[in-house]
Amino acid sequence: MMKTCLLLSTLVSTLGMQLKVDATNPCIATGNGTKFDISDLFDYPIKATKGYEYTFNPCVPIPCAGESNDAAICQAADFPRAGGNVHDAIWFLDSYQPWQFRILFPNGFNWRATWVTFTEDPDSEKGKFEALGEYPYEIYNFNITHKNVKPVWAADWVLAMRK
Repeated sequence: MMKTCLLLSTLVSTLGMQLKVDATNPCIATGNGTKFDISDLFDYPIKATKGYEYTFNPCVPIPCAGESNDAAICQAADFPRAGGNVHDAIWFLDSYQPWQFRILFPNGFNWRATWVTFTEDPDSEKGKFEALGEYPYEIYNFNITHKNVKPVWAADWVLAMRK
């Protein structure tokens, strides 16, 4: 029984549970007894640097030099490269304690994609957006930590799991 629980726990934390993105607002997703809204975490767009400068807005497409009319992330390199699209985002809920979810933004320039991991951090008042690098090649990776990475609504059974 213990081995089964450990295996299941590992699979869930590795694969995540997919959330449904709201049809009218790409910054809202629901599922598994939760509703997340990241619209007010930051005053988007936000920027981070790791070798290159990256501009990120998960809610409203940003200009990326004609590369995409739907860019969620833009890399300023020798020419701007879209790292994935706002309206193609796929959300995965990874953890209830602490709250953690990831968003995959696919369909960027030349097959680029971006993973952004959002993690609850009660000590992060203003939040932090950190570029981790491009790995594997053409996959951009970022972390966001913020005290408000948590659902705007959660079912009682979900909240009971956090106790």
